[in-house]
Amino acid sequence: MLLPATDSCDPPQRHNVTSVTVPARRPGPRSDVDVPAALVDAAELLFGSASVDAVSLRAVARAAGVAPAALTHYFPDKAALVEAVLRRRADPVGEEVRDRLAALVAAEDDPRPVDLVEAVIRPFVAVLDADPVAGLAWMKLFTALGLAEEPMWLRGVGRAPSIADLYAQVLQRALPGVRGDELYRRVGIAMYSMLSALAGVDLAGYGHPISSEGVDPRFVDQLVVFTSAGLAAGSSER
Repeated sequence: MLLPATDSCDPPQRHNVTSVTVPARRPGPRSDVDVPAALVDAAELLFGSASVDAVSLRAVARAAGVAPAALTHYFPDKAALVEAVLRRRADPVGEEVRDRLAALVAAEDDPRPVDLVEAVIRPFVAVLDADPVAGLAWMKLFTALGLAEEPMWLRGVGRAPSIADLYAQVLQRALPGVRGDELYRRVGIAMYSMLSALAGVDLAGYGHPISSEGVDPRFVDQLVVFTSAGLAAGSSER
């Protein structure tokens, strides 16, 4: 929280904060912390614990320890803040998924459904393993925005080369006997089901397969098996 300015002719005011005295500072952008990063950090955790609509900008500013005016200085509205939270992890994850899928498209040998699932799931699991608390909060936001088909989410996923198109290209090679319209239905079912399961790893229904060390590898393995089997169901291929 920004502290009130003191008049230059008055002795400096001091404020007790958990038994630590802190000299007053003049209003304005904070220079002692990376304010945009602190705001994104705070928003990520709040958006992951409640819906975006339920979280106010004032609550984000309070959690980040800055004044509301500081938030709007960097993020003019909630949409800008949500997109900043989304993009910070989604951009590198998306690039890795694209690279993995493109490698399968270009591979000489036809891929298997399990190769496709592994290509998509591993970058997301890496986020959860590296940062179980904030990573899971982001995963919940990412999945919620995807299920709602938010434009900011669609822009990222649909950026050329489209992840959905690459996914379908790999699946066509893995399951050449499946019609195109069925392939795209399976793409949506498989991707959203898998992402929703990852976003729910803190829930009892999934057995709470996440700890301070990340996601239980046994859960990930079974999620890969289940998703791969669903993709290949009804096909004589693999």
